[in-house]
Amino acid sequence: MQLPDPGGLSGQQVRGRACVWCAVALRNSTAVDLGVREVDAHGSSASWFPRGCRPCAILNAHKAVLDHSQGCLRCYDNPARCAEGQALRQKLREVRG
Repeated sequence: MQLPDPGGLSGQQVRGRACVWCAVALRNSTAVDLGVREVDAHGSSASWFPRGCRPCAILNAHKAVLDHSQGCLRCYDNPARCAEGQALRQKLREVRG
């Protein structure tokens, strides 16, 4: 799933206190964990733990599934044979709750 560049996000968004897409404030009970990501920080690798609100996470996960499956011959032929497509569909199920 495509995420915004952390360099263009607010401190709250980078720290996971606000949605990376819409910047709405998040609580632990409402936040969707988007998985650890690696980012280049001044020539060093750093871990980033982005979070989003459920509506934005669902919208972006759904978009990622559609974007992938429309151009993937494995998904067209047999979705069970595409590991990337399966991972994207699993993430969509997770963010839907």
